[in-house]
Amino acid sequence: MLSPTERWSWYHCAERNQLVLDINAELAFPVPFAAHQLHLPKAAQAFTMQDAEHYWLALESLADTCLHHEQQLYFALTAVAALNFMRPQGHKSWYFADIANSKPLHALQTAELVGQQLIKVLILQTDTDCAECMLLSDVTSLTGKQLAAGTVLRLLNSRLRPSIQPLLRKSA
Repeated sequence: MLSPTERWSWYHCAERNQLVLDINAELAFPVPFAAHQLHLPKAAQAFTMQDAEHYWLALESLADTCLHHEQQLYFALTAVAALNFMRPQGHKSWYFADIANSKPLHALQTAELVGQQLIKVLILQTDTDCAECMLLSDVTSLTGKQLAAGTVLRLLNSRLRPSIQPLLRKSA
């Protein structure tokens, strides 16, 4: 298990023009978002207690999915990076079906939306009308657009519903 410590910090790697989470001397996590999608820190920024809380909440939600442990870690760290550094996203609601009887959504819970199939997402943040969420797999929208796992989308809440039940874990 990868546990946050006071040594963890975010920094902008100028050589690769990429945000990186420095975990320890041997391990760094390059954030998968392009630099133009992020507000990059000018200096190293500590991984805060709030970051750690978001990390653990995301991991807890992802534990009930069919994702392998490494994928859960990847999405949890990516979610924390998105919450801290992602620039505002435009709406992409038209790519997905309206879901009747949608229930309240909460940050860092898994949810579902409908494209050409049922799609699992991790909710990053919500407000009264919309939610920002991260795709947990590669998907095809209703219009046939291909979207990669880890893509952050802003959607109307009517397109999302809390996950109904955990999916069975894939065997290794």
